[in-house]
Amino acid sequence: MNSDIILKAENLYFSYDDEQSHSLNGLSLEIRRGQKVAFMGANGSGKSTFFLCCTGILKPQSGKLYLNGEELRYDKKSLLNLRSKVGIVFQDPDNQLFSASVYQEISFGILNLGVSEEQARQEVEGVIDYLEITPFRHKPTHALSGGQKKQVSIADILVMHPDIIILDEPAAALDPKHTTMVNTIVEHLTEQGITVLMATHDINYAYEWADEVLLFHEGKVLMHGSPAQVFSNPLALQKTNLEPPAVLELFESLCKKGILKSSLPLPKNLKTLEGYIEDINLHQHYGGKNMAFEKRKKAILAVSFGTSHTDTCKVTIDAIEQDMQTAFPDYPLYRAWTSKMIINKIKKRDQIHIHTVKEAMEQMKKDGITDVLVQPTHVINGIENDLMKEDALSYQDDFHSIVFGDPLLTSEADSLAVIQAVTKEFSYLKKDEVLVLMGHGTTHFANSIYAALDYTFKDKGHPNIFLGTVEAYPSMESLMKMVAAYKPSKVVLAPFMIVAGDHAKNDMAGDDPQSWYSQFKAQGYCVEPVLKGLGEYPGIRRLLVEHLEVIDRM
Repeated sequence: MNSDIILKAENLYFSYDDEQSHSLNGLSLEIRRGQKVAFMGANGSGKSTFFLCCTGILKPQSGKLYLNGEELRYDKKSLLNLRSKVGIVFQDPDNQLFSASVYQEISFGILNLGVSEEQARQEVEGVIDYLEITPFRHKPTHALSGGQKKQVSIADILVMHPDIIILDEPAAALDPKHTTMVNTIVEHLTEQGITVLMATHDINYAYEWADEVLLFHEGKVLMHGSPAQVFSNPLALQKTNLEPPAVLELFESLCKKGILKSSLPLPKNLKTLEGYIEDINLHQHYGGKNMAFEKRKKAILAVSFGTSHTDTCKVTIDAIEQDMQTAFPDYPLYRAWTSKMIINKIKKRDQIHIHTVKEAMEQMKKDGITDVLVQPTHVINGIENDLMKEDALSYQDDFHSIVFGDPLLTSEADSLAVIQAVTKEFSYLKKDEVLVLMGHGTTHFANSIYAALDYTFKDKGHPNIFLGTVEAYPSMESLMKMVAAYKPSKVVLAPFMIVAGDHAKNDMAGDDPQSWYSQFKAQGYCVEPVLKGLGEYPGIRRLLVEHLEVIDRM
């Protein structure tokens, strides 16, 4: 087992009523060491039951749990060791506190580990000081306030030096002051490298606090990912009766109004969002300072990733550039590609040199261009787009202005236009057939756009259109489950990329067993690959020209 995985569940089942229903219903998950993990879902979804299994209070009827790579046993010796490594703070501290005084309560667990009284005393004093319990250390536990009881409950566990601390609704029934106090304590725990698992209904806190979020639904994990991935998935939230975090709703609203760019990283908190608003740049032109040109000369720089496939290049990239030139006949048009590997391949194979962004900027400088309209054909504002901007802006002192158009999917209006273009292209699709679109995917935060668009297809009345990615989420595994639930008579595959190049011809439509074509065929579906890049769709080309028209008016 991967040493980075501290806790693993394999196919856990647990029932409280003789297997008439299951609180855990084939639950499988992995928790990485040192992570802050939020467990969320409706009441009764299995979160608390899973926590009780992790501490040995409950024993799964079937399935296996692993701690630090070793399967959990339920004999007396193993349970004692388990409870020294995994501690739980219950939602109601009265279910946990039973000693006469605070000091005795905190001492109880560590003394049961068999350490000397002197060592136990030192450990208890250390945690009392650390959690600021000194003022009420000799009080009876029943006389404490709710916040103080929560402090002592955490101290009970912390004094044992656990690998994992489980917090079941730690802020339940606390006033704002004590909620802040408990949250501060939790931050201190994670700074020590302790893995913290927290069940909470507080969406806003979980979004800002957690490294990972697990959504529970009917005894299983419905979704597991980063807060941005999980809380940007409307379907998953709807299924678990959760609302998006307030900061994401506000961010989305500001993007729809055109105040902010949806290509910005999703804000983690309101402070970050406030910073975005403060940094709004109403002057989107970049250029040299105090530059004077006797004559202004404007040009278009069309930037694409590139392709070594001549057939698809002619009907996609070439066609897009032709539409741009037709819309702006008075502006010279320059081409740049961002893939140096493809540029080198074409130069070696065809003896044709295609400019990089920097080379194109250098050429325009020599040609006396003063104002540059940079229009990318990238699908999303990802890594390639960021690097393209950096390269172009390295020449900003040589031009009066450099303005960047948006990639294909930037605003809500873009998404609707893309949906219209795709559905028009596949208007022949029958209700019992599905269209599966293959996007590239990226580790860049902009990858969330793919999941959002997949949802929007369905929200706009196209339940039989699915969008996945080769290298990120939504993955082929997710797609296969969604398609299986739809039970189609036929699967149509098409690339959600500007060109139908290597990914489309090999990863999507190839004969390799791992291709999407082969995987769907293996499941018994009738599969039809359509090798047609987005650049061949008139609606897509029109949208990119519209983006260019926007920056020309600036």
